[in-house]
Parts: sequence; C-alpha cells; structure tokens
Amino acid sequence: MLKKVRIQNYKSIQDLTIELGRINVFIGENGCGKTNILEALAMASFPNDNFEIEDLYNKGVRVARPSLTFSSFLGKKQKEEININLEFKIDNKKIEINKKIKSENSDIYSKWLYVDDFKPIGAKKNNPINLYNQLDKRMQEIFNQLDKYKQNKQLFDNSEEVKKLLNESTQIKKYFAKKMTEIDPQYEEKVNKIIIFSEILEDYLIYSLSIKTLRGIYTESRKQPLGVNGEGLDILIANFDKEELNLLMQSCHFISWFKDLHIDKNDKLKFDGYKLGKSNSVIYFRDKFMSKKNNIFSVENSNDGILHILFYFALFISKKTPQFFAVDNIDTSLNPYLCRKLIEELAELSKKRDKQALITTHNPAILDGLNLHDEEQRLFVVSRSDDGFTKVKRIKLKPDAEVDGNRLKMSELWMRNHIGGLPQDF
Repeated sequence: MLKKVRIQNYKSIQDLTIELGRINVFIGENGCGKTNILEALAMASFPNDNFEIEDLYNKGVRVARPSLTFSSFLGKKQKEEININLEFKIDNKKIEINKKIKSENSDIYSKWLYVDDFKPIGAKKNNPINLYNQLDKRMQEIFNQLDKYKQNKQLFDNSEEVKKLLNESTQIKKYFAKKMTEIDPQYEEKVNKIIIFSEILEDYLIYSLSIKTLRGIYTESRKQPLGVNGEGLDILIANFDKEELNLLMQSCHFISWFKDLHIDKNDKLKFDGYKLGKSNSVIYFRDKFMSKKNNIFSVENSNDGILHILFYFALFISKKTPQFFAVDNIDTSLNPYLCRKLIEELAELSKKRDKQALITTHNPAILDGLNLHDEEQRLFVVSRSDDGFTKVKRIKLKPDAEVDGNRLKMSELWMRNHIGGLPQDF
C-alpha cells in the first residue's frame, strides 16, 4: 500500500507531502489543487521510460502543455522537472520509488520522459540465466501439479503433497533470490519495485464518471476493464464470479427500489423493445415496486444515482480492477444521505478486497460516513497558501463543537467552517 507521497513542481503544487491511509478523502474549495494531487500520481505510474498525452488522457489526467504542467508562481523561476517520491509498504518493508519527470521539449505534443529512473534487472555477464531456466522449468511443473489439486478445495487445503509442493516453490524462490543478491546487492529492492509497478502503480486510474458513458452511449477510453468515465461496466459485471456477484447484490441493499440486475449478454431484450436508444450497455434493472410482468428496464431509463452506485461497488469488489485508484467528485448525482452510506460501505469493501483509494468530494455528507478513529480512513482539507501553493491538512480527530447542547456532525463542522476548506472571498 502507498503510505506516503511527496509531490514537487506539479501545477499548483510546489512541494507537498501526504501520509495516506486506505480510504483518503480530500475536500476543499474549487481550484485548490485536489485533482492535481490525483494527477501527480498518474504522472509517476508508467513503467516505461516515456509516455504521451494520450497515455495521460486514458489515465484520467487533464492534459496541458508542459509550460502549464510545471509549477509557475509569481516571483519564482520555473523549474522544468517534476519530482514524485512514493513510499510503499510491502510485507512490512519500506520501498521507495523516486520519479523525475521532464518533457521532451516545449511542444504541446511533447513526450514526457523519466530521468534517472531505476532500471529493471538486466542481463549481466555473470547473470545465472541457465540456473534461472532450470528453476523456472521446475516451478512450471509445480504449478501444473497444483492446478490439478485446485479443482478440489478440501483436498488442496489438506493434502500433504500440496504442502510439499508449496514448500518447494518457496525454497526455489528464496534460493534464486539469494543467488541474484550475491551478484547484485540491489536485486531484492529492484524486484520489489517491479512488483509495485506491475501490481499497483501501472494500473492506477483517475475515475471521473460521465452519465452518458455509464448509459453505454459514449465509450471513449480504451482502458480495461473499466474506463475512466465508466466504460465497460456491463462487461465487467457480466464476468463476475459468484462471490463478486453476491457482494455486489449485498452492497446495493440500501437502494430502496432495487430488486435485482440482469445482464442480457445476447442483447435479446433490445429486440423485445426494452432498449430503444443508442446504448451499447447490456445491464438491466428490476424494480421491486413494479409489476412482475413489467418491472425490467435498461440503463437508458434508470436514474443517474443507481449507475454511479453500481460502478463504485463494482470498482471496489472486482479482482480485475486496480488495487490503487482515484475517484474525482464521488458525490456526483447522489443524494447526501446516500453519500454517507456509500462511503461507509466502500470503507468496509476496501479492507475486504484490498483496495486503496483517493477520493475528492464537495458533498459534506461524505464526511459523516468516515470513521476518523480508524487509521485506514483519512480526511484531508486542501487549500492554497497566500502565495498560491496547494497545501494539505489532515483532520485526525473530530473537532469538539456544539450548538444548543448538541455535538455537530462532520458535515455541519465543515459547513460552519470549523475545519476549513470553504471559499473565503465572499
């Protein structure tokens, strides 16, 4: 999990350090730099040496020419390098990744380049390739044998042969790691960085939902399995396993009219007249208050809220969606009380499904769903200094304030300006 991030020289951020939890909510007035924090992480999430405007667009970044991407403040000389320092914790080990980012040139279509980036483990003269090939061959044999046992869960959990195979694979990994470390002392650190990129950072996206996209009308992003505007939701749910589908149904319990959803993989209902517009989505809902003979309707006819709710639950539940991601303006189209319940549910799902999320909101009710006594749930107030720099303050405890003898809720504390994050110029 990403524990700490330091961002330097990105848009409104001059130098900013944030210690993160599992669910991280950012509030603040418009234009204070909340989204810039999300975007800076995207700038550091590419595993290759360079990336282009389209790559950023597909990650959900608002693209701009280089001169507008580097910080530019009155009276300060503009630097032409973005620095992102990421501190991860994996198996109680601290792993740091530093990214220095420059543009190829000042052209608006310029590529972005990583400077002095760590290099993946490369071939060396004394790299034991033959040893690796032999060990890899044996590992494949072990995996093939284990696959046979996996068909019977009880046998897999209790078989002595399975235990022996698992132990042998562990010993092989340790042996190879020891040999490689003898050749390259930084081997283990490099491997951990590669794992972070392949399993966490590379998949990082900033989701900002579009209702027409959720309705299956626009499908611009090519990211899989879910595009940044909501593309691919029906395909993702259609491929849920039994456990994922059960979790999704349980999570939708507080939608008052929701009875069930149906994935019409063959799009048969379209030809029966249940979908008359341009939608490509094959999601249909059943309303428990409607007649059984006439209680099914497509996403074209559903309310906006259920589509946003369904997307967020699917995002947090699925094994195929990113482990680490951001959601910009999670409150869009949602009733305030629904926002509160949503954040409560997502906080629980994040633990169950091992997800880490950065979330921005302008809806005070979101704050009422946070448990600030839980270190994995964190609230940050974002603002700008007198010089215009983005700054962040973490709210660790609920401020003690009362009105007529009643303690105020977090939403009320925000709206009464007890925690900051409100416009002050009017």
